[in-house]
Amino acid sequence: MRKSAELEGPSCITKAWDNEMIFVLLARDEAAPMAIEAWISERIRTGNNHPKDAQITEAQKCADIMRGQREPLREAIRMVDRFEHRDSSL
Repeated sequence: MRKSAELEGPSCITKAWDNEMIFVLLARDEAAPMAIEAWISERIRTGNNHPKDAQITEAQKCADIMRGQREPLREAIRMVDRFEHRDSSL
């Protein structure tokens, strides 16, 4: 889910209890899609979900989108890094 939609809810963030821990994965993290797919596998293995459940298909779609965003995000990060580490003597 995109940040703006997640904050508007209903979502896991808006449904989380006040003192409940949450963990966020960012698309720019190379491990994020694999972490989502590991979560999907575990949800199915434990019987909490079936492969065709909306929660599972949404999670897989998110992982797929993250993979597609990886290269454009890498280039954006390189540009920010170059800007932040530019020669200040200029």
